[in-house]
Amino acid sequence: MLTWLRSSSGPKILAELVSQNTEITHASLDALSQDYNSTHHFRKLLVATGVLPERNENLARLESWSAGVLTRLPQHQMKIIGPFAEWQIIRAAIDFLNWLDGKQLDLAAAGQEDLDLWLTTHPTRRRSIGAFIRWAGARRLTSRMALTAERTGLPTQFITETALNEQLKRCLNDDQLPLDVRIAGALIRLYGLPVVRLVELTTDRFERTGDDGYLTIERNPVLLPPKLALLIQEQIARPTVRSMLRPPQDGRPTYLLPGVPAHRPITAQRIVNKLRQHGLEVISARNTAMLEAVADLPPIVISDLFGVSAGSAHRWARFAQDSWTDYLAACSNDEAGSPEGS
Repeated sequence: MLTWLRSSSGPKILAELVSQNTEITHASLDALSQDYNSTHHFRKLLVATGVLPERNENLARLESWSAGVLTRLPQHQMKIIGPFAEWQIIRAAIDFLNWLDGKQLDLAAAGQEDLDLWLTTHPTRRRSIGAFIRWAGARRLTSRMALTAERTGLPTQFITETALNEQLKRCLNDDQLPLDVRIAGALIRLYGLPVVRLVELTTDRFERTGDDGYLTIERNPVLLPPKLALLIQEQIARPTVRSMLRPPQDGRPTYLLPGVPAHRPITAQRIVNKLRQHGLEVISARNTAMLEAVADLPPIVISDLFGVSAGSAHRWARFAQDSWTDYLAACSNDEAGSPEGS
C-alpha cells in the first residue's frame, strides 16, 4: 500500500476526484486527462471494486473522439461527414469494439489473433474495419494488429507428433511449470484450441461426474484426461491471481485463467508469452493438434466439441487427407525408385 501511495498515479487521481466533492462517476473521470497507463487503469480498478458500473470503454473513447472532431467542423461539412463517419467507419468500429468488450479485451491489449477471429465471422466488414485499424495504429491505440491479406493458403507451421506428445506429457507432469501454463498448454495440444478462445473459458464449464472430469468447450462436455482434470480442479480451488483485487462475489462465473483485475481474463498475448517463455510452441502445436483431431474424428464432431466452424473443420479434414495422400505417393515413389533388395 505504501509503495502504491508513493509511486502510483492512482492516489493523485483519487485525490482530484474527491476534491471535486461530487459523486465519482464515469463522466467525472472522463473530464480528467485520459492517459492510458494511469486514468484508464484507475478506471478499471474502480469498476473492479464496484465503485463504478461496467461500460464499453472502447465505444466510450471512440464516441468521445468522434464528438470532438465533428464539433470542430463547419456546419455544412458536419452534415455530410457526420452520417458518413457514423455509418461507414464508426459502425464497423463499434461492432468490433463491442465484440472486444464482450470478451473483456481492451483495444490496446487485443492482438492479431483477435482481429483475425473477428474477421472470420464478419468477412463483409473487412474493408470498413481496415480504416479504423489503420487509424488506431497510427495513433498508437493498438500496436499488435494490422489488416493482413486474406488467408487463402494452408497452415505451414507444424511440429512432429513425437514433439507434440512430449510437450503434452510435460504440461501434465512437470510441477515446475506454472499451473496456468500447464492447463493452457495441455488444452492447446489436446483439442487444438486457439488462445483467444482458451482465455474465455470460465470455471462453470468444468464439472465432475464421479471420477471423471468434463470441460464444456463449446456446447457439449468433453471428457478430460484425469491429470488435466486435477490441474483444472486445483486452479479453480486456488486460482493464479496477479492482483490484490479479487473477483466480485456476485454469482457470475469467474475465468479459469484470470488476469488483472481478476474479474477479467488473462490476455491472449500474455498467455502466449508465458507459454513461449517455457519452451512451449503455440501456433505450430495447435496446427499439429488439429491435424491429429481431424484424423480421428469427423469434422462435424470437431465443430460441435471444440467450437471450430463447420467450414473450417471440413477444410482441415481436406488438408489432412491431401497431406496423407501426398505422403503415401512419396513413399510409393521412393519404393519404386529404390534398388532391388535395398
